[in-house]
Amino acid sequence: MSGHIIDMVNRIKQNKIPKRKKFQGDNRSLLSLESSTGITHYNFPSVSTQKLEEIKSNIRQEAVIRRRNSYLLLGFCILITIVLGLIFLDSYKYHF
Repeated sequence: MSGHIIDMVNRIKQNKIPKRKKFQGDNRSLLSLESSTGITHYNFPSVSTQKLEEIKSNIRQEAVIRRRNSYLLLGFCILITIVLGLIFLDSYKYHF
């Protein structure tokens, strides 16, 4: 346990040294880009506004279709559960 305390004291001493370089190398330059340069690492395609609206409407239509299909599947599962429950209860009555 005392070794851990000594390590902590040594870390505190090392952090007090003002000339100590905390990060080795300049690896952080790629994390943020200056907004004044306008340079990005990606080549995004440019799309006309009409084509963009078509893409948006296609995505919305697909979302509506998927939502409708999920509601139909949910309703079908509930219907099957109810039918199986009624069959179970009906057969349970006759066994007595």
